[in-house]
Amino acid sequence: MPAKLPLRQVVAYGSVGIPFGAVGLPMAVFIAPLYAREMGMGTAVVGLIFMILRFWDLFSDPVMGWLVDTKPSRLGKVRHWLLGAVPVLLPAVWFLYNPIGPPVSPIFLCIILFLFYIGTTMIATPHQAWAPSIARSYDERSRLFMWRELFTIVTMLVMLALPQILAQAGDVDFAHQISIMGWFLLIALPITIGAAVWLVPDPQPDPNAPRASFHPKAILKALREATLWRLLAAEIFIGIAIAGTAGTFLFAAEWGFGVSSGLASLILMIHFIAGFAAMPFWVWISKRTEKFIAMRFVALWSALTYISYLPLAMMGGGLVPLIVASLVTGFGYGTPFILLRSMMADLVEAEEVRGGANRAGLFYSLMSGAYKTGASFAIGIPYILLGVLVGFNPSGDNSPETVRGLMMVFVGVPVCSYAIAALLLWRYPITRAEQAKAAAAINAGGQANLEALHPTVNKGDAP
Repeated sequence: MPAKLPLRQVVAYGSVGIPFGAVGLPMAVFIAPLYAREMGMGTAVVGLIFMILRFWDLFSDPVMGWLVDTKPSRLGKVRHWLLGAVPVLLPAVWFLYNPIGPPVSPIFLCIILFLFYIGTTMIATPHQAWAPSIARSYDERSRLFMWRELFTIVTMLVMLALPQILAQAGDVDFAHQISIMGWFLLIALPITIGAAVWLVPDPQPDPNAPRASFHPKAILKALREATLWRLLAAEIFIGIAIAGTAGTFLFAAEWGFGVSSGLASLILMIHFIAGFAAMPFWVWISKRTEKFIAMRFVALWSALTYISYLPLAMMGGGLVPLIVASLVTGFGYGTPFILLRSMMADLVEAEEVRGGANRAGLFYSLMSGAYKTGASFAIGIPYILLGVLVGFNPSGDNSPETVRGLMMVFVGVPVCSYAIAALLLWRYPITRAEQAKAAAAINAGGQANLEALHPTVNKGDAP
């Protein structure tokens, strides 16, 4: 693989972030209310179904990682899994975004959502595990994941704005708005997957390299690596910070700043746009220093700037102060996804050099599970604190003391989470120099295997 991938390959790889952006936050914002309200299922049933099937991912992600690491095809390690996901996802997307009802049976939603999550796992885990084998240099991995995240955030913003645009453009009810969003996904999915499979190389595994072992002892040995746990723990706390903000932002905007929920949703988009704009800057910092240093700066920036919500709310709040705070704190949004996944690619390479096989599928499935764990905690932790300690009532009256407690929870959860993530990565062992040594060792091993297979080939003739 070249040290720097052509732009067309990087864009093709990153374009797979478009389906991710369409099914991430918009799923919670639009699909769940569609079934709870429009399809007559109620919030309790829909919430239970979504929660149970989300926990299913904690099992399916490692299984998908095992398949990626041990079941290549003539297309490589990844391409066939992405292609196989398309026929699974297309009918699931159609029925999920165009339910036959009301009413809709809970069993119907369970089946469709189960297929939907299986299909997204077949894309998400292989797509991330693809990065270490195609981006061979330290900074190239950050570039690869940055493009992926840029596509994801742009799509997420488009999907969040689409219902408002359709509502202003004509008499389009909520169910038809969701149907149009589904058509967007139906069109984007085969195009982006096709572009990635066609343009992005998928190197065949070296037949002489050690095969990935998924024996319990081998997995436990990998899990005992402190560096892996640092990354997974940081991913959990980043997930808590980001999802916790999204889950309580509307409460803080309405009660702490006196801004309506409709305006608060638009301001939350400003938060995301700021993160989108700041990504190239943070990646530039990582190129000038180290990834873990840039990650540390991002986490500390977020932890410190989130504190600004407290004095602004105490001074009376208002629309402009909320916009300013959302803009400033948004500069740290999204970049942790880039840097942590790029750092995981370096760890996969380091583990391979230490005598193990390339287990990118396993490691990225663990990272995916870590983020989902953090996102699950992000709803439970602040909501329990608000209900048990603060006594906040989102549908009733709240005293000034209760509102101050709400703001303390809204600010305290992300501040503590970002600060802990920064501490976890304060001294990180895989530096730019260490990654270069690991890459050289793998390249040397590949050259040795080539000479063993073809003794007459000179080193200068090796590809």
